[in-house]
Amino acid sequence: MATLVTGAAGFIGSHLTERLAAEGRRVVCLDDFNNYYSPEIKRGNLSAALKRPNVQLYE
Repeated sequence: MATLVTGAAGFIGSHLTERLAAEGRRVVCLDDFNNYYSPEIKRGNLSAALKRPNVQLYE
């Protein structure tokens, strides 16, 4: 079973994604990378989690 995390690139979403992935769960991330704050920062928030094979991102 997969867990869907919306707003996955934000502060809370990225930490939740990393925690779930570290527990071995399959994580499906959803984020639109709006410019409320820097999309580059948001991508950095998810960079470590996206290296895991059990994490998938949809924009």
